Amino acid sequence: MSDQRLNTALGRIAAALDRIEQVAGRPLPDAELDNTSVAELAALQERHAKLKEEATIALSALDAVLARASAEARS
Repeated sequence: MSDQRLNTALGRIAAALDRIEQVAGRPLPDAELDNTSVAELAALQERHAKLKEEATIALSALDAVLARASAEARS
């Protein structure tokens, strides 16, 4: 994958994560939540946190690959 395509993909991932975090930060509607809804919300919040962590790890690994490839290209 070319550097430009990779940078575009990383930018899209970052933008998507920003949109998700904006929606996740919004207050819930005034409707009363039942116990099932509260449990589902907690599960979704936990899943979001795990996915965010996994994405961060994946992006860090990708950065390392790019750094190695760039160093190899210069040698």
